Amino acid sequence: MNTQIGIIGPETKNIQQEIRENMLKDAATIGKLLAKNAILITGGCTGVAQSASKAAFEAGGITVGTPGRKRGSATEGTMIEICTPIEIGDYLFAGTLSCDCIITFPGDAGTLAELAIAYRNKIPLVFLKEYGGNLLPALFRNVPLTYPVSVANDAAEAAQIALEIASERVRQAQSLKAQERRKTQ
Repeated sequence: MNTQIGIIGPETKNIQQEIRENMLKDAATIGKLLAKNAILITGGCTGVAQSASKAAFEAGGITVGTPGRKRGSATEGTMIEICTPIEIGDYLFAGTLSCDCIITFPGDAGTLAELAIAYRNKIPLVFLKEYGGNLLPALFRNVPLTYPVSVANDAAEAAQIALEIASERVRQAQSLKAQERRKTQ
């Protein structure tokens, strides 16, 4: 089982001009750092997803995007397209639920919906301090203290934290699978 890490955030047109360059640069840094140790899963659209995917692809990584119904609609850097009939919000389900951990940049309605699906399914989240840190308490009531959320000081730390968390989740899943196999033998 491979480690799969998602990255969510706004499309280029929805990033405030004053933070756009830094946000896209941070997403690219994360993509590059994840390339050797994880499959990167995004929505396959512009902005944060494209910057991370392009950098991961250029660094030799595997990138997956869920751009919608139409094959060939993912942005540059997406190696594998997963098309679904949902059109808008494909990442919500196909992408989000496939991740062992998700690095989150603040965005618009799509990002919020992805974040809600991740939260509901207890998928670990990593936020960056520069973009508001842990946004969960501002968005959801009664966030459990045990919810798996981390705040990174920068993009490199976000990638490292996500890799550690995701790798541990994969190890646990493999261990459970091995135990189940032994029971059936």
